[in-house]
Amino acid sequence: MTIFDAIILGFVQGASEFLPISSSAHLVITQGLLHINEPSIFLEVALHVGTLLSVLIYFRRDVIELLSGFFTYVLTRKKTQNERDFRLSVCIILGSIPAAVGGFLLKDWFEQRFDSVSFSGYMLLITAAILLLTWFARNRKHPVNAVRALIIGVAQFCAILPGISRSGSTIATGLFLGITPREAARFSFLLSLPAVFGAALLKAAELRHVAFSSDDLIHFALGAFVSFVVGMAAIHYLLKIVSSRHFYLFGFYCLLAGLFTILYF
Repeated sequence: MTIFDAIILGFVQGASEFLPISSSAHLVITQGLLHINEPSIFLEVALHVGTLLSVLIYFRRDVIELLSGFFTYVLTRKKTQNERDFRLSVCIILGSIPAAVGGFLLKDWFEQRFDSVSFSGYMLLITAAILLLTWFARNRKHPVNAVRALIIGVAQFCAILPGISRSGSTIATGLFLGITPREAARFSFLLSLPAVFGAALLKAAELRHVAFSSDDLIHFALGAFVSFVVGMAAIHYLLKIVSSRHFYLFGFYCLLAGLFTILYF
């Protein structure tokens, strides 16, 4: 693992975590192209920390309002803006359950899927189909409720597989359910907070059994910084794309990326 590898992986993670092209698949593919057999556990934690900070800072007002509204409503029960924030917070909690429970129960099975680069390629083709189908999604104005949040949560659970884009599947599912593009993207990003935090926490727990060097710290800092900066730009860009109704165009990229992966590896 070199400094160049850390920068490249940080860039890939930051861009692909939020753009609907599957960060897990692109990291697997990039590691294959760079001939990285086993990335540093420190770097994996750093990449998740960087993207987590991207969402927290970009949506800082939403996060503060949700936390404030949630606890204020629980303590006071005032039926104002606090209730709306409370309901959205509950939807985020409900939407996080499928990935949390399913990921824990099927952890070993999911990890085995990361051993095959070509598997990621086939899953990218599925992501491509999902994104292309959003072209047919009707522009409605349904709100995010408990049922829709759970359905989107199931999509996030499926995205644990390398090649199935988390943002792509959750935003697409929101569009299919009639949620407005902007709100579907916003809910997807807020829903990513528990998922990315959980992934970072699981990886961080493994650090107790790993010795680290000064190089690991350098890689950690570079990986976190690059994934954070690129992640901020990716979120901003994707929100514009979703609002312009061109979200489906990412499907063509995933189709090409999937075919390349299958044929090359």
